[in-house]
Amino acid sequence: MKKLLLIACFFPFVLHSQIKFEQGSWDEAISKSRMSGKLILLSAYAEWCEPCKEMEEYTFTDLEVANYYNSNFINVIMDMEEYPGVELSEEYSIAVFPSFLFINGNGDVIHRGCGAMDATQFLHLGEDALTDSLTLSSFEKKYDEGDRTASFMLNYLGLIEDACLDAERFATNYLKDVELNNLTNETAWEVFAAFQWDLYSREFQYLLENRSTFEDAVGQKLVNAKLYDTYLSQYQEVFESEELHDFGMRALLHSIKNVSFTGSDTLKLMMNLHYSEYVENWDDYADYAIQLVGMNNLEDPEQLNELAWKFYLFVNNKNQLSIAASWAQQAVDKQPEPSMIDTYASLQFKLGNKKEAIELEKQALELAKELYDDTSHYEYQLKKFQGK
Repeated sequence: MKKLLLIACFFPFVLHSQIKFEQGSWDEAISKSRMSGKLILLSAYAEWCEPCKEMEEYTFTDLEVANYYNSNFINVIMDMEEYPGVELSEEYSIAVFPSFLFINGNGDVIHRGCGAMDATQFLHLGEDALTDSLTLSSFEKKYDEGDRTASFMLNYLGLIEDACLDAERFATNYLKDVELNNLTNETAWEVFAAFQWDLYSREFQYLLENRSTFEDAVGQKLVNAKLYDTYLSQYQEVFESEELHDFGMRALLHSIKNVSFTGSDTLKLMMNLHYSEYVENWDDYADYAIQLVGMNNLEDPEQLNELAWKFYLFVNNKNQLSIAASWAQQAVDKQPEPSMIDTYASLQFKLGNKKEAIELEKQALELAKELYDDTSHYEYQLKKFQGK
């Protein structure tokens, strides 16, 4: 015990390294910052935030991180859903947890970041906060002074995005002041291409109407990438939206219908497949799925198995079921897991091949037992195939 205490005395941070957070009020932290000249690190969290807990458990206890932040900052950790966190969250536009704000003694944000970070990333964030030319506030100042070079704008928007602020909204506001016939200029194009994803914006509609002009200015490859990425981004947004989902999908399908670019055929099939499933039009779903697999030579066993299972559940056309059975067999050949074998067995049963279905389901059941998986589904299917 004495030996352990001696080690602790000589190497205190080895056993207890962690960022030391202030215990006083926010006003006291501001006052301390004003007097010392040190920036405040405000670590903003919420109780339900899992990445916040990961930061506290791993990153904040890293020896190098702890020493750096304890030496250079006044560290404050705060639940932003309790007072005074609620007020500060509104004042500093904190909408993502965890967020990390570096604030001076006047209450001004000098730099900020967000999201779970490992020790190296968090150290770099702190170092950037102490390097004037790299801080978000220095970029804000340069922007206000009129810097609009392409490299500066991309770096600035990158910092805004890294801080979990609305980079797309900032880009949209910037583009409002750009004449449409100047959209092919380097800065405007770079901002538009990398940060503006509104399918119905005046900029994107202008691109659709003047595609050849853009291709001459920036190249066909970049224009194609912008078209693909914008439609894909809009599709993802509609896909994740619960409100106006039906309207959004129909509007998106109408918008892309007569637009052609590399990858557009696959995107259209994906959208139509999704919409057919959403409205439960299984005849169309089957047609789109078969086209999608054939067009893209789809070989991923997980994706093939998912599509094949939907056919078992909802499709009745024998020819289409036979195609799905070939997908299921391909999935089993590549990844002979119980769920894959079960899908193949189920399709064989639906096709009328009961004997083969029973043998395959027995294989799925035995394999599930060997892997200590839940066997209830396989037992149910086997009884169904056996007519019990």
